[in-house]
Amino acid sequence: MAMQLKDWVDTSLKGGKKALKVGIFSDGESFFFKEKVGIYLDTQWTSLYDLGPSRIDRPKDIFKTAYKLGKALEEGKLEFGIALLAENCAAVTVILNKFKNVRAVFASDEEYIADARRKFDANAIVVKNKGVTIDTKNSEKEISIFLGTRFEEESRHIFDFISKTENINV
Repeated sequence: MAMQLKDWVDTSLKGGKKALKVGIFSDGESFFFKEKVGIYLDTQWTSLYDLGPSRIDRPKDIFKTAYKLGKALEEGKLEFGIALLAENCAAVTVILNKFKNVRAVFASDEEYIADARRKFDANAIVVKNKGVTIDTKNSEKEISIFLGTRFEEESRHIFDFISKTENINV
C-alpha cells in the first residue's frame, strides 16, 4: 500500500520538521509540464529546487542539468530528483545512475515506481512528458507514489548490494 506524502512528513509540525528537498528540471518542451508539477509539489511539504529552465524561451542542456542533479543527490544536498522530459529519458536515467548513491528509475508504471522505492530506495525519477501541458494528474500521482512510498528494511540486502557495486572499480 503506497503511503501518502503527508503520512511520510508530518505537515502539522511544519515549524519542527524540515521539508523534503526535491530537485526538479525539464527540457524546453516540458517547461509548462514542470511548472504545473512544481505548483503541485509546492502544495505538498517539499522544498522545491527548480534547476530549470526558468523560462520557456531559454531551454537548458538537459545532460548538464542531469549532471547537476546527480551531483546534488550524490552530495546529499537534495533528497530526491525529478526529471520531466519529452525526449532522452533513457539517457538521463543512465547519466543519473552514474553518480554514487543515486538510484534513478524511469516512471514506466505505478507498480514499478512503488517497487523501485520499496526495494532499492530509488531517489530520482524520470517522467516522460507525452504532450502534457495542462492536465498533470497522472504525473502528479506517479510523483506522489515515488515520494510517498517508503523503503522496506527487509530489502536492505538489495540496497547493500547496490551500494557495494558502486564501490567496485572496473
